[in-house]
Amino acid sequence: MPIVKAEFVDLQRVHPFMKWAGGKGQLLSELDKLIPGEFNSYHEPLLGAGAMFFYLVSRSMKFNAYLSDTNVELITAYKVLKVNPKGVIELLRRYEHEYKQYPPYSKQQRECYYRLREARNKIRSSTDVEIAARLIALNKTCYNGLYRVNKKGKFNVPVGKYKNPLICDSSNLENVSSALSRATIFAGDYVDVIKNAQKGDFVYLDPPYDPVSYTSDFTAYTPNGFGRENQEQLANIFRKLADRGCFVLLSNSNTPFIMELYSHFRIKEVDVQRAINCKGSKRADHKELLISNYA
Repeated sequence: MPIVKAEFVDLQRVHPFMKWAGGKGQLLSELDKLIPGEFNSYHEPLLGAGAMFFYLVSRSMKFNAYLSDTNVELITAYKVLKVNPKGVIELLRRYEHEYKQYPPYSKQQRECYYRLREARNKIRSSTDVEIAARLIALNKTCYNGLYRVNKKGKFNVPVGKYKNPLICDSSNLENVSSALSRATIFAGDYVDVIKNAQKGDFVYLDPPYDPVSYTSDFTAYTPNGFGRENQEQLANIFRKLADRGCFVLLSNSNTPFIMELYSHFRIKEVDVQRAINCKGSKRADHKELLISNYA
């Protein structure tokens, strides 16, 4: 195996190692305005790509973090990157070489993607490093960076169309590892935030969004999905955290249901683009909600 050299760590440049449906990259300028001036620990129990966490780190803020998600595969990737980024980088470089040896958009390149997807769907026989590297490689080459599984937990996103995808961003993966050094990472339900968050802590909640229509539901990033009962439970958790004295910030879609759930808190409408729609003309002119219990 080739030797992987150590990379220069620059946490001001750290960013998510995954694309994610509903990722908060484009919303960070608005989220920045709502970050508490001071807080103790940071909690993100619906982690996804962790755009908010990495943004806080890039601002040179030092804090202990509790990061979790029900997606065990995703959490495995976070845990592996924290302790063994070089193992992931080594395998990603191999995947990148295999993928890019073929012409862009070719039949051979598509077949390379589907071989990797099939290997992922036999995940029981994989090491944690393989799980992490396959997840990242598939994420960088699948359609729109979407993560979607069927009821059996099988990843079923088709191949995307990319001329030269960056499958192995080794410098950022080293930065990610350093950023995670003060984080407690675990696979768990969002209700677990109640056990850990204390007065003065900052909690960011970014659930799968309440669908604005029946055709816009992209919540199947785990086999069980995230329905309105979950939204109601999360709103109850929001209230309990607020009563405890936590700084609580939540993002969600601008629907009457969500407006009613959080009607007693501060609600801010923000303009966004929808990154999932295959037609660019349908990605603009949408509004989302940022909800907090503080000014």
